[in-house]
Amino acid sequence: MSDQSWTIDTIAHALPHPITRQNFLAEINLAPVDQLPTVIGKWVRFAEQWDAGSDHVEQLRDHFREHRQLPADYVATLVDVTEKVLEDAERIRRGAA
Repeated sequence: MSDQSWTIDTIAHALPHPITRQNFLAEINLAPVDQLPTVIGKWVRFAEQWDAGSDHVEQLRDHFREHRQLPADYVATLVDVTEKVLEDAERIRRGAA
C-alpha cells in the first residue's frame, strides 16, 4: 500500500479485524477536525506495521502446515492494545488529544 495514497476506506480495509475497523471509524468520526491528521497518521502506521508482519505470519502458517508445530525458536507475544485504543478514542471524543 505504500505506493498509493491512503484513504479512510483503504485504511479500514487494511485493518485486521472488524472490531479494529470499528474502533478506527469511531475514532475518525469523533476526532476534532484539527486532530484528524494525527489520528489518521496513527492508524496508517498501525496498518503499515500489520502489513509488514503479514509475510512472517504466512511463513509461520506454512511451517505449521508442513511440520504440525511452530518453529522451536518461535516465541509468542501478545500485545493487548484494546484499552489504549479505547482511551485514545475517548480522549479524542472529549477533544483532549
